[in-house]
Amino acid sequence: MKEQNNSKVKNPGGLTDAAGQRNETAEMTTSGDGAENADHCPYIKGSLDSCPYVKGILERGPYINFKKKQEKAIKEKIAEYIASNLVKDFDAVLLDAGSTAEAVAQQLFTKRKFLMVMTNNMGAYASYSQSVVSRNDPQPVGGLINGNELVLTGGRFDVTYEALLGDATIKAIEGFSPNVTIIAVSGLMFNGGVFCHGSEEVRLKKMLWEIRTDTRVIACDWTKIGKRDAFAFGPRVSDLKIGASKAVIVTSKPPRAVDEKQRRQFDEQISQIKKMGIDIVEIGD
Repeated sequence: MKEQNNSKVKNPGGLTDAAGQRNETAEMTTSGDGAENADHCPYIKGSLDSCPYVKGILERGPYINFKKKQEKAIKEKIAEYIASNLVKDFDAVLLDAGSTAEAVAQQLFTKRKFLMVMTNNMGAYASYSQSVVSRNDPQPVGGLINGNELVLTGGRFDVTYEALLGDATIKAIEGFSPNVTIIAVSGLMFNGGVFCHGSEEVRLKKMLWEIRTDTRVIACDWTKIGKRDAFAFGPRVSDLKIGASKAVIVTSKPPRAVDEKQRRQFDEQISQIKKMGIDIVEIGD
């Protein structure tokens, strides 16, 4: 007899599928082969790979593909540090969209147990799905063993950022109370603020910036430090501490090949941010 697991994907806000049909309350419970409980999700017929969300996310778009390849190794190290040191078993985690946040999700679902993770990151959904069911291994792995739960916010799927956005997304997050909030950024300047690239991201990012939480984390590689981008959702880096008991930026040291001018600029940014009382973790190259 196959052992039943408690790993679930819930969708409180609703999603619009590829055919334009609305699914407001989908809840997916998976078993070792992904088929026993297929009827719990109207999109799954036999395995997770047949779900249009999983299949679509595994076939990544050009923007996310490009971002995932940038500083890939260091993003994985940043993610591993966060999962190992800033998140505990049984935590409620609010996770942002983006390639670095997706790397964090993959580490969380393999290293931690009994998490409740809410996210608008469909790449995190793919990571969760892969952790629950492995086509190459008949034994359950990742989320299946660890009893983690993933809650999708619902909302409109943005094909560029592979994220859920809009009113449904905001409403879902308003009802969530996280121990740890993890934010991805496209730029961060001690005297300029915290930035994102897309206009529709701003509203959601501001929520993550302000929601009450025990620990608020910014996850970004060294190329984002000292960089300005299109929209400042956090006008002051020091505000990272507002509504949080602890504020941490997890980043990376510039690689040895970086010229001295860039290194000095990075060091100056880090020095000024530390003076604001923000904890900074610099992962080595």
